[in-house]
Parts: sequence; structure tokens; C-alpha cells
Amino acid sequence: MNADGDALLTAARRAAEVLEEFEAKKRIEAGYTRIDAEQIASDSDVVVIYRKFDLLLGGFLVESGNPGIIVNWDRPRGLVHMTCAHELGHFSLGHGSTSDTTVDVPKSAALVERTANQFAYALLAPAWLVAQTMRNHRWGRASLRNPAIVYQMSLRLGMSYVAMAWSLVRLGHLTPAEAGELCEVAPVTIKRALLGGAAPNDSRKDVWMLTEADRDRVLEPGIGDQLVFDLPNHATSGHLWTVNEALSEGFMLKPFVRDARHARAPQGADVIVGGDGARLRYELTRLHDTGAADQRTSPDSSPTAEDPDAVPTLEARKKAIALRELAPWKREQAPLAQIIMFAEFERLDGGLPQAEIDRRLARMRPA
Repeated sequence: MNADGDALLTAARRAAEVLEEFEAKKRIEAGYTRIDAEQIASDSDVVVIYRKFDLLLGGFLVESGNPGIIVNWDRPRGLVHMTCAHELGHFSLGHGSTSDTTVDVPKSAALVERTANQFAYALLAPAWLVAQTMRNHRWGRASLRNPAIVYQMSLRLGMSYVAMAWSLVRLGHLTPAEAGELCEVAPVTIKRALLGGAAPNDSRKDVWMLTEADRDRVLEPGIGDQLVFDLPNHATSGHLWTVNEALSEGFMLKPFVRDARHARAPQGADVIVGGDGARLRYELTRLHDTGAADQRTSPDSSPTAEDPDAVPTLEARKKAIALRELAPWKREQAPLAQIIMFAEFERLDGGLPQAEIDRRLARMRPA
């Protein structure tokens, strides 16, 4: 192996060490589906700040010995997470200050950028997390050639669709040619297919396809993302899925009205949209866009003596999504099936990320 290969291998090993040092597996064991690079940066005393730029994606800065990361928040969330992980790579690998206009780093790029990117890939998509995600969803290696599945995996791991495809190459699950074919499929095309041919509400937002495999998980959609459930269909026996209002707050579930018998199935689709098949799709909508999950708290705010519980916590921002399958006229009977999962809606805007806000608020709390 040449010197460049050794450097790239060292970067991947350093990412594994960081995951071990900050006990990243505990977050996954608690139900989350992705590695939080922002949280690791905050725990490393590296301040992350969001700003909006025209061209710049991010940068790593060292001033007077104090490291910091700046990230352009006005990009798709997967790219924002990847940028943060890339800049964290510069810090973890002992690099100097740098700025980046892309994290799609070619082989001809400077070694310092390629190693930071190798770190980012190894941090966000370690082999054990990809394998666990595949097991949870029963995604075999053959299914990874399906753009819709790779897109859904990218959402759960918090990466861009393209980065997810090349991560699967790095781990040996796909060939470069297969990843290249995936990358030719525009994510907006995948989103339309998931919505039964309808255009997404916002082309820059994501569309999550949720199933029983997401039971007990803590998902982290962005504000404005669309949540679609693909669930067993027992409508012929009078059973429909509905939100359990006693456990869920501010959500409404509505079945797709477009019947698969009258809609052309998208190429490669393996799930029926609407109709009377074995599965039925529903869209989960939020009744309002307020609440703890959407609120950003100023780092300068602190709990008052009169209300020491005013400091928001991760638990306070966590929204339960509880669904049950029952006959509408027999609500007193036990449901045929039920699913509970959780969502922490991520808001990206200027200023400090929530992980840094949480850290500063925690320091203000009385011991």
C-alpha cells in the first residue's frame, strides 16, 4: 500500500476510534438511527456554527488554539451532516484551517481533503451500523440496487443519497458501476414514486417511507419532511390504521386516495400504493408546526428560579407517533396491531446547532 493508501486507512481507523471514544453505539442502542457528528463535535469542545453562504459548504477554523466548525445550513440535510462530519475529520486528523466548497472529493484532490472525506464516510456509515440497518429492515444486498431503498437508508443514517451509495461501495455491498447507476436517479424522482406519482410539497425536503421495521426507533426528520407509512392492509375486514390520539400529539393519518389499479406503478416499485393489496400507504401530517420539536432555544437563555423545568430536553423534543389498526366502529376493542415510534424534528437555520445549545444549557443547570 502506498503512502496515500496508508493515510486513508489511518483516517478510517481514527473515525472508528472517535465512535468508540464517544460511545456512539449507545445512541443507536437508545433507538436513534444515525451518528450525530454535531454532538461528537460539541462533546469534543469544537463549536459548530451554522451560516448561510452562496458557495461555501463549510470550513474548519483554528484561532488562538480554539477549534471551530462552520457549516452552510442552506443545503439538503444529508449534505449538511456530511459537511459537519468532513470538517470534524479535519479536526480529528490534526489538520489546519481549511474551507470547502464541496465534499464530493475526487481522487485528484489534495490528500488532506481525501482523508477528511474518508473520516466522514467511516464516521457516518460504519460497517456495523449499515449492517444493523439492513437487518432491521430486511434489506439484502440485492435490494441495495433499488434507488428507493438506498434513499431510505440515507435518511436513517443522515447522509445524502449519493454519499450513501458510495458508502455502500466502500463497504463492499455495491460495485462502483452499481453505485454509478444509482446516482443517475434523481432523488426527486424517488420522492414522486413514494408519493404515488404526486410531487413532493417541497422538492428540497425528504419523503420518509416508514414501516413496522421502524417500530421503537427515534427518527430525525427535517421540518417539512413528508412521512408516509406503508402498512399491512386489512381494509376488507373493516380495519384501518389511525393515530392513537392518547399517545400522539398533533398528528393526523390519512390513506392515499390514489388506487394502484388506476396508477402506473413506478419502475422497480415493490409496494402497492393504495388500493386493496396486501399493503396500504398512509401519509402522516402534522396539525400544526409549533411545539417543542420545532423550537430553538437561545444559548443565552437559562432556567428561572420560578420554573427550573423550563430548560428543554431531548425527551421534551421527542414526539411519539403511535398508530393502531382497528375497526372504526369498534374502538373499545383491542387493536388488531399497533406501532409506536418517535420523531425528533430537526430544524436547520443560522446560529448554534441544538447539540451545542443543549451542552451550554446543561452547564447552567444547578448540580
